[in-house]
Amino acid sequence: MKPMQTVLENKVDTQRAVASKLKKLLPKGCKRILLVNPPHVPEEDFEINVAMDNRYPVYPPYGLGILSTDLNSRGYITEILDLNYLLQDHLKNKGSDFQYGVWKEILEDKLKEFGPDLVGTCCMFTITHRQMKRTADFIKQYNPSLPIIAGGVHTTQASDLVLNDCPSIDFVSLYEGNSSFGDLLDFINGDESLQKITQIATMIDGEYVALKERAPKTSDNVNIMPFYHDLPIEKYSSVTRIGVYYWLFPAGTRAATVLSNVGCRAQCTFCSVRNFNGMGVFNRSVENVVDELEFLKEKYGISHIMWLDDDLFYNEKRCIELFNEMAKRKLGITWDASNGIIASAMTEEIAHAAHESGCIALSIGIESGNPEILKSVRKPSGVRHFYQCAELLKKYPKIFVRALLMCGFPDETVKQQLDTVKLGTEIAIDWSTIQPLNLIPGVEITNHALVSGLIDKKSLIDGTERPYVGSTGGQVRREKKEKEQAEQFVNLLEGDPNYIPQRHQIKDVWFAMDYKINYEKLWKLENKIKLEMLRKMFINMCDCTHKENALGNLYFSLIDYKLGFMEDAKRRIALAKQFSQSSEYWHVRFETLKLNQLVSNLEEKIKMAESKTFH
Repeated sequence: MKPMQTVLENKVDTQRAVASKLKKLLPKGCKRILLVNPPHVPEEDFEINVAMDNRYPVYPPYGLGILSTDLNSRGYITEILDLNYLLQDHLKNKGSDFQYGVWKEILEDKLKEFGPDLVGTCCMFTITHRQMKRTADFIKQYNPSLPIIAGGVHTTQASDLVLNDCPSIDFVSLYEGNSSFGDLLDFINGDESLQKITQIATMIDGEYVALKERAPKTSDNVNIMPFYHDLPIEKYSSVTRIGVYYWLFPAGTRAATVLSNVGCRAQCTFCSVRNFNGMGVFNRSVENVVDELEFLKEKYGISHIMWLDDDLFYNEKRCIELFNEMAKRKLGITWDASNGIIASAMTEEIAHAAHESGCIALSIGIESGNPEILKSVRKPSGVRHFYQCAELLKKYPKIFVRALLMCGFPDETVKQQLDTVKLGTEIAIDWSTIQPLNLIPGVEITNHALVSGLIDKKSLIDGTERPYVGSTGGQVRREKKEKEQAEQFVNLLEGDPNYIPQRHQIKDVWFAMDYKINYEKLWKLENKIKLEMLRKMFINMCDCTHKENALGNLYFSLIDYKLGFMEDAKRRIALAKQFSQSSEYWHVRFETLKLNQLVSNLEEKIKMAESKTFH
């Protein structure tokens, strides 16, 4: 073999080196492929009470379904094993007898039953890296000669880290593998030429080698519906949640996911979509998408879908045609866009068509209210677009609207964070999810952080670097940890506007922003439709996801007071007082933000309302 430096520099030599390894691992070819979706939350992070409350999302394995469709069309025999779903289903069935390690028994049984020639596995988010590694290790223990190829967003973005950290993984399939994975198998079986080997990385003689050329996208490999085999898609939303708006669903709703567009027009420096999907946006045909919706309705009884799109409104004409076709077919399917839409793409025509086609909720990707920050992270929308988008959606009050905001960008000052607070307050939409900047592998903003020493590579795979807000994040863990003794809480938003908060201080900035944007406005909110929507959200928040949340119960009391539910209002305010006194975490925040005075004011309002009712 030529020196590795030559292999790395020469495409043909690299293809030959990869081809040689493929043929060595699969000398008899490959016909049977087992696609494994590992548990997403590693055992050390898995909390039974969180899973029982449906806080860990378990989506149908859409990407593996797409791969299965393509491979089956080429004559391969495939099977999908969704360990993530089966683990959650096992928990719901076994309760206190639940054992996390059951995934090993399930996997071993499937390996014996199916007898694959190759196993494909995946990892979308950093949190899953450790469990993907353990899944691959278990497969190699079962059969050391069984080749394993891993794909997915995290695996692509951190392919060198994955291959160095996970010796059981033989290859990483880069980017989406709609056609490249099938081409690779066709080459192994002698049906394609060497030139068809693309989008793959591996270790050769201890060195990382990658072929990063992308297989071309065509209408044939974009207009694909997933083949789920015998997976019980109709049961997914009954054992856990689909999307972030599940609390809006009527009882018995069966939800699933659908992808309408591949890619995103934006080039945000903190996001991996552009790296993973490539430049541009690729549309599935309207007919193909709505046919999939119709199929989900007829086969599984699906009545709600969450769009997986990162740029749902790309191509206004086509977008409106899609929504109009959904309405025309009268599918009885509602939908939400949890991942976020681009504000500058919103028009009156899109908003109307979305409403008519069954939209019940959507998120707007905003991130910051400061023009300099928006420019530095290359957001495709500006501040004026956020105001315009919010105003358009106010014409449709039955659509729940959420803003996606962030804090902790590089060199972001308190003044710039206050611009986000100002925007979030003034657009007055239903709710805002605020997330401290989460650094993910392979994106521009993370690469700068690595160079500057702000983080190290290990944190990108060991679970240290993860979203602060969410079911596996640090916020809930911090609340539990500080119940007996809390760290100091400082409201930096009231300090020096030119100060740049340090990374460890961003969690306090987040809390202050969350309070200012989401809670304070509720004193002025009188729209009954919006109050009733928020009540559903607060039921989920206070009785399910954050059961000892003093702030949530205080403002739940305010909502119930405004809706005339006085007994419920009194119960919630009593819980707010109880939690603020029994937890130092909440006690410190109630003192700093002067929330105890608000408790007294609300108690007085409730008494006065009851007095008027009595008389």
